[in-house]
Amino acid sequence: KLSEVRQIEIKATLSNTGKFPVTLDFPNDQRIEIQLLDAMQEVLTKWSDNHAINEKPGTIIVNAGEHVDYREMISTRDLTPNKVFIAEVFFPKYSDLRARQKFLTEP
Repeated sequence: KLSEVRQIEIKATLSNTGKFPVTLDFPNDQRIEIQLLDAMQEVLTKWSDNHAINEKPGTIIVNAGEHVDYREMISTRDLTPNKVFIAEVFFPKYSDLRARQKFLTEP
């Protein structure tokens, strides 16, 4: 319910279902980006707009059969009641690692 929250928690899991480890390199300390989109697919809010991104390169390795969980909060200030929105999570450097989930807001 929008009247009860100012942020929503977004949970994303990156799973390696393959047989070999996967290495992901990042140019800074941002691993994921979260966007809230309206029904017309226009971006309303970006997670990175409210978080400092440091120029600290990094690497993660996801072994076969393992996963990495991400939990972040994003503002609901641009959402309106009784409408469908889309939460999208992706890795900025890896455009094919992307997930979307539609949801309906309540007053």
